[in-house]
Amino acid sequence: MQNPGMLARTVDVVKPTLATLAMLVACGMPDEPYFGRVDRLEPGHFRWCNSGEPDFLDPARASSTTSAPVITALFDGLTTYGMDGLPVPSLATHWEVDEALRIWTFHLRHGARWSNGREVTAYDVAFAAMRVVHPLTGSPNSDNLAPLENATGYLTRKTLAVRATGEVVTVVDDALPDLAARTASAPLALRDLGAAVDASYARVPAGATVTLIATSGTTISPPAPDGRPWAYVFWPRDVEGVFGWIPARELTGEPNGDVEAHVTRADGTPATLHGRDLAHAPEVLGIRVVDPYTIVFTCKDPTPFFLAATDNRALRTTPTEAVSRWPNAWTRPEHVITSGPMHLVAWHERDRLELVRSPTYWNPTEVTVDRITVLSMDDQAANANTYYTGGCDATAANNVPASYLPVLAGETRGRAYRDYSVSPYLGIYFLWINTEKLTDRHLRRALALAVDRTQVPRFTHGSEIPSAQLTPGTPIAQLSPADRAACGVTATTPGIALVMIAGALCYVPPPGLDFDLARARAEVALARAAGGVPAKLRYIYNAGSEAHKQIAEYLQASWAAIGLDVELEAQEWNAMLEATKQGDYEIARLGNLGNVADTESEFLPLFRCHTPDNRGRYCNPAYDQLMDEARTIHDRPARNAKLRAAEALMIEDAPVIPIYVYTQKQLVKPYVKNYAINVIAHPPLWRVAIDPAWNTRPAP
Repeated sequence: MQNPGMLARTVDVVKPTLATLAMLVACGMPDEPYFGRVDRLEPGHFRWCNSGEPDFLDPARASSTTSAPVITALFDGLTTYGMDGLPVPSLATHWEVDEALRIWTFHLRHGARWSNGREVTAYDVAFAAMRVVHPLTGSPNSDNLAPLENATGYLTRKTLAVRATGEVVTVVDDALPDLAARTASAPLALRDLGAAVDASYARVPAGATVTLIATSGTTISPPAPDGRPWAYVFWPRDVEGVFGWIPARELTGEPNGDVEAHVTRADGTPATLHGRDLAHAPEVLGIRVVDPYTIVFTCKDPTPFFLAATDNRALRTTPTEAVSRWPNAWTRPEHVITSGPMHLVAWHERDRLELVRSPTYWNPTEVTVDRITVLSMDDQAANANTYYTGGCDATAANNVPASYLPVLAGETRGRAYRDYSVSPYLGIYFLWINTEKLTDRHLRRALALAVDRTQVPRFTHGSEIPSAQLTPGTPIAQLSPADRAACGVTATTPGIALVMIAGALCYVPPPGLDFDLARARAEVALARAAGGVPAKLRYIYNAGSEAHKQIAEYLQASWAAIGLDVELEAQEWNAMLEATKQGDYEIARLGNLGNVADTESEFLPLFRCHTPDNRGRYCNPAYDQLMDEARTIHDRPARNAKLRAAEALMIEDAPVIPIYVYTQKQLVKPYVKNYAINVIAHPPLWRVAIDPAWNTRPAP
């Protein structure tokens, strides 16, 4: 909950100094080497200005950049982010992959522990993965695990197992009732696996319906201590519901056991089975726990980028005992159980989070701070002011108002501040179009063609790379000769390219719908002739960012030039995330930041028909088919060619309007050491150190 007193004090401090800072920006900053105060350091305490309130701290539910670095600090993964942003060993000490790039085997370390003292095992990794792809979770991160065998079918309840044999079958029916529904003739006492009845934390009334999630002793779940079969179930109690284990024999009823299901067997033959013959079981997934310290992931097709998924949210371990008791509130400080280098002790919503060094983390020597304060202000000016006055030691990437950038970069005083930097960023700033509301492709194409992206960096001052291409990368003119050769381009080839392996592998995205006013007007005319142009359109963007507001106003003027009336609406960040998730918008400012230099892992999957984070509701079966065909190709240049064809098809449908490739602007105090500035803008916060003697050393 919010701490009103603390929030009020923060506002009281910020308001008067914002005006002062604005005046300084307008008139010229003091002639100092650093931007703002450098004498407010607290050894052992790192204070970080995040770019807003985390949407969730639950790895399965979070989808924003404001959540990711905090989640990484709280919950360990098979791998974690190195200083360069690439995966390095963490829970897993080493791994192997087969020659076909399909089967990945990870070996876990002994002795890693949760904050409650329990050992972290391969079953915890499997539970986290199962939860991400289970339909009850509705995780926006299920895309990251989509390459796993049967993951998509499990998510949509289309892939089931025949109980008697374990055979995997595919449901043909468009809609079936929940075949995992169960009842009991007596009350059920939900508890931890193997616990006694008097240790239960919830009681399900006799006759109430629960959903069977998993059973003990399988390839994905641990065996019960008593050696008997146990069932892990979900009871939709009140709004949140509750999960828990019970002896399997207590489930005596199957409400949908007599339902007929038409399925296709693995050999392609059709069959009709009853609900009691089938199970929505996680064992169909390409996940197998060999022992508590070995887990195997099997992908449907060659998946060279799977390793990159092991350090992001989708495979961050989550504690079964906390998730089960409080599915929607288990990350609150009073409930949370962590496995990472830091532990959450306070969360004042829309204000700050407090993290402390975890006493149970397996590698205490790499934790160089005792406390991290994460400030959750979503206003860039407030963040810059807090940094300027010494209230935080570093800001998240791109957390500075556009009007400050000329000053920080030295345009107004002849030299940049030493604590300000600009560096590359693996991300694309784009506009989602809700294709269910703006159904006319000509209108969507007109919106894209009307925007001259080259003008944007002139008023944002952020050195962004204008691009109508969706996949981010480096301007081809700036590539090395070896990288240009790998990309099959020359120094005069226009556009950008994504270098996947330096000098060896490259992806060149297809050209986008770049600025062409005549074509834009022609497309609008076609849309009007078909009755596909609303009288007024609405564009939403997140409040608190000067650059987002400037870009919104520029877009509004660009679209007015082709006769489109667009109103602008600024929304609070989490409100906008929810609005786009629910489809309550027409055009929205968003973007995508990658964790790995591979468009197939995080950029192109957003546009598949049934992807949970497909906020534009775009669906073209031909696009999905090309993506599916790419998955089966082992040769990576040939695979990239198929992906390029898919991206070109999608761009022509215009469900998205790319604007520019991000750069990251950073403010970091000179006494902050080991603050990683990497291409994915994901600093391992626990590795930061505060150097009290910084000013006795030579300036960098």
